[in-house]
Amino acid sequence: MRKLLLLLIVTLIQLGAQTAPGTYTGSWSGGASGDFRLTLTEADKGDWKADVVFTMGTDEVKTKVTSVKVEGNKITVIYQYDLQGAQLQSNITGEFKGKTIEGTYKATTVGDGSAVDEGTWKVSAK
Repeated sequence: MRKLLLLLIVTLIQLGAQTAPGTYTGSWSGGASGDFRLTLTEADKGDWKADVVFTMGTDEVKTKVTSVKVEGNKITVIYQYDLQGAQLQSNITGEFKGKTIEGTYKATTVGDGSAVDEGTWKVSAK
C-alpha cells in the first residue's frame, strides 16, 4: 500500500511539472539584463518548436532557433542572432517548475565558439 501511495505521489509531481506549450515571459541576467520571451509549440510526434526574443537595452533581438529538446521537465534551446554586428549563439537550459521555467544560458560566437556571456533566465506562462 505504501509503495502504491508513493508511486501515485511521484506521478502527480511529474504531471505537475510537465512541459506546456504557450508563451512565457520574464527576464535574463548576466553581463547585462533584459526581457526574455520564449514561445513553445508542440509539433508532430512529440517534437517541439520554439521562438525566442530578448531585449538588449532598448533593442528587441529576434533569433533563429536551431535546436529544441524537451525531456520531461527539462528544456534545451539553441538559437542564433546578430548583436551589434556579431553573429552569436546562445544555448539555454532550463527546468519547468509549475508555470515557470528557469535556467542558465551561455552565449558564444558562431565562428569559433568563443565565450561571450553567461547568466540566468526565468520566465512565467502568460
